Amino acid sequence: MPADSPASLLPLLRTSVGRLPATAAVLSDEEVRAPSPLPGWTRGHVLTHPARSAGSRGRLLASARGGVDLPQYADEAQRAREIEEDAGRPAAVLLDDMDTALRRFLAAAGDHPADAWEVPVRWLGGGLRPVRGVVGSMLREVEVHHTDLATGHGPDRRPALLVGRELETTVRRLRDDPGAPLMTLVADEDRIPRVTGAGPGPRVTGPAADLPGWLTGRTDGGALAVEPPGPLPTPPVWRS
Repeated sequence: MPADSPASLLPLLRTSVGRLPATAAVLSDEEVRAPSPLPGWTRGHVLTHPARSAGSRGRLLASARGGVDLPQYADEAQRAREIEEDAGRPAAVLLDDMDTALRRFLAAAGDHPADAWEVPVRWLGGGLRPVRGVVGSMLREVEVHHTDLATGHGPDRRPALLVGRELETTVRRLRDDPGAPLMTLVADEDRIPRVTGAGPGPRVTGPAADLPGWLTGRTDGGALAVEPPGPLPTPPVWRS
C-alpha cells in the first residue's frame, strides 16, 4: 500500500483530528477572539477553517461517489465568506462545529469505495483532479491550523510523512512564484538541495519540519542556519 494512499493517510488524519479539538477545548471565548499568527485572522478564523475545509472535501467525496458535479467551492469568495461569517461565534460553538465537521469527513472518507478514489472532481483553483487528494490535504489543513492556534503545537509535532510532503509541496509552490527569493533549502534529514528562484542564492539548512514552517510564516526560522552567514531570505506571504 503506497505511503500516500488514502488508506495509509486516514490513520494519521484520525490521530490529528483527535488532537486538534483537545487543544481547542481549553480556549475561552476571549482567547478565540484574540489574533492568531495569521494576518487578519483570529483564533476563531483558524478554528472555522478546518470545519469548512472538511465540508468542502465532503462535497468532493459526494461528487465522486454520485457522479454529479459538486465543486469544492463555487469560487474563492465563497471560501472566504464561509470562514468570515462563522469566525465570531463562542468558543464552545466553534469547537462543536469543527469536531462534528471533521468527524463527518472521516466517516465519509472511511466509507468511500476503494475503486472511486481516482474519480476526477472539481477542486478550487485546481480544476479537475482525483478525489484521493482530499485525505492528504485534510491532514495538512488540520496539522497546519493546529499550529496556527499558537498553543504550542509546532511543526515538529507533525507526522513524518506529512513533513516530507509539506516540504516538497511548499518548494514546488515557491518555484512557481516569481516573488520567491533565490535560495537553496537543505533538510538535515536528507541533505537534498532544493533550489527556488532563478539561482542558488544563500543556503538555508535545518530540520525538515522547520523549513516549511518558516516558508509558510508559521515559525520565525530560529532553528535554521544560513550560509554565508546573514539574515534569512524573506519568503513571499503565504495564503492562509
